[in-house]
Formats: sequence, structure tokens, C-alpha cells
Amino acid sequence: MNKTCCGCVADSQPVMVSGVYRSGTTFLSALVGAHTLFRASSSTVKFLRFCRDRYDEINLLENRRRLVTDTQRRIKVRWDIDIDSEAILDAAQKCSDLSYACLYDIIMREMLTDRPEQRWVEKLAVQWRDIPVFLDMFPRGKALHIFRDVRDVAASYKNMTFEPGYTYLDAAFNFLDANRTLENLDKNYGDRIRVVKAEEIAADPLKQTKAICDFLEVEFEPQMLDFRQLCAVGEDWASNTSYEIPYQKLPDGKPRWPKQLSRSEVIFLEMVSQPYLNELGYVASNYYPSADDWSDIYRYIEDPTLKERLIGWLTKGEGAQGYRTDPYIREMALVFPERFGSNVMEE
Repeated sequence: MNKTCCGCVADSQPVMVSGVYRSGTTFLSALVGAHTLFRASSSTVKFLRFCRDRYDEINLLENRRRLVTDTQRRIKVRWDIDIDSEAILDAAQKCSDLSYACLYDIIMREMLTDRPEQRWVEKLAVQWRDIPVFLDMFPRGKALHIFRDVRDVAASYKNMTFEPGYTYLDAAFNFLDANRTLENLDKNYGDRIRVVKAEEIAADPLKQTKAICDFLEVEFEPQMLDFRQLCAVGEDWASNTSYEIPYQKLPDGKPRWPKQLSRSEVIFLEMVSQPYLNELGYVASNYYPSADDWSDIYRYIEDPTLKERLIGWLTKGEGAQGYRTDPYIREMALVFPERFGSNVMEE
């Protein structure tokens, strides 16, 4: 694949919502989307994963038409959302300096915004390494990254993933990588990235939501604390839970992992996640591994994915960004079986 210049859109102020899966990214998108100056999308276009650099030079009409029509079909099949592909292409044709950034902005505005002053929000889970790409594409844009106790992330993922075996324990390596990545990004993008914790929003939603509004340079609006007003196009935040369906109030942030995970699962997650678990203020269990616990842990790391992650951690000190199953291949196979094959696990 030929890497192309993403370009930039100087006057747009979008927001990227980032985080590990099951961390509250959908909720955070909907929270920001409740503000009258924002319209949010959760897991729909996913431009940085599905579009950027996948259609070669988009100054060629045939390439950008493929990008737009593929996006139109994909979000229609997956989310029953309609976008006007011809209006998007017409707007792109009028751009004096067409780029991926320009087309990204046009698509999101077409799908979400009703008036020029509105800003769009896109949730992009498990793409924190692309935060600098997003911020470079939109020099006035910002990013929100949400953390949640990695033990609760794994417990939630365990309850609702289609991935086999012990894949839910991969949350530890994703948690590690997200922390390391954000540490490095803080040097160059610190004032444009804000880290929030799901538990802190749950404990004091008014204070934390006001802080988010300050970061986004907008006035706080009371409806942002009304769970019935939270809204993001695509995933429904209220039903996107592995415990209560649907939420009838804002999330309470209570730890579920003590009843959902075994001792050995907790030990494994804590072992990989330190020192960041402690630095983020999450209190370790203080479980001391028994011989049986080590035996369980050895069984976990016989899983090919976890073994690969563990080797990367032990030899290079690295975490990982990603799912076991490639989300691009999976979604494109579901939407375009004639091109990508239909041999994909059903949801």
C-alpha cells in the first residue's frame, strides 16, 4: 500500500475519543454528544482504520469514489445509517487542496452536523497510537482518552466477547501500551489530549463533565448529566454493557472484577499492568500467587495470542494495541463478502 499525505484541515475542531475496549468509550462519546455544540459517532465511520491510506491518491476521482461508496455501504449495513455519497463527492471536488483529512471532515459533517458551528466527535477504540495522526490532520482538534480499571475491562470483555479462550486477558497488554503511548504523546500534544478515568466520572459526574467541557473550550450544559440525553450515532451507550441492559442512570463505576475474575486472572492482569495500575490510582489486590495460581497463569499463556504478547513484554517491555481478530478484515468480510470472503465468525 502506498502511504499518502493525510493533509490537514485548519479550521475544523473535531474530537477523537480513545480508549481500550470496554473502558467507557461509548459512554464518553455519548456524554460529549449530549452537548448542543457537538454531534458524536461511536464505531461507525472509523476513518483512521478503514479509510486512511487504503485508497491510494484520493485526488483521483475513482479512488475517492471507492472510499465514499465503501463507507456508505459499510455504515448502512452495520448501523443502518445513510449518508449522501454524491453530496460528499461534490464537496470534495470543491476542495482546493483535497486530502484524506479534508475528506474525513466532509464525511463526518455530512453524517452528523446540522449547522456550521457544530463539532463532530468520533469514538475510535483501540487506536490510541493514531491520536497524533488525528491531531495533525486537525490542528484545532482534541483527543479524550478514557481509562478504566484493567481488571474491570477484562471482566466486562470476558462476559461479552466473541473471541476464543483467554483473549480477554489481552486487556493487560492493551492497557500497558495505551499508558506508554500517552506518556510519549504528552511531550508534543499535552495540551490537546486529556486523560479521564471512568471511575472518576462516575464518582463526581458534575465536576468531571465540567472539566471535560473546559478542556473542549465550551460551556457546561446540564443535559449532559441526564442519562436520557446522552447520544452518539451508532452504538447505543445504554445497552452497551455486559451487566445491566439498559442503563437507567449514569454508570456507577463500581468494581465488578472481584466477583467476575479468579485469583490467577487478577494476578496476571496486575503483573502485566504495573506500574500504571498504581500510577492511575487503582489499588492492587495484594494476591500472592500460589502454585495453583502459577499453573493457571501458565495455561493462559499457552494461548497463541497471549504468548505472543508475553514474549513482546518480556523481551522488549512492550504492550500491544489491537484485537486478536483483525477488525478491518472482520468488518469488511461481513459487509463485502464478495470481495473479502464470508468465512468470518458471526456476531
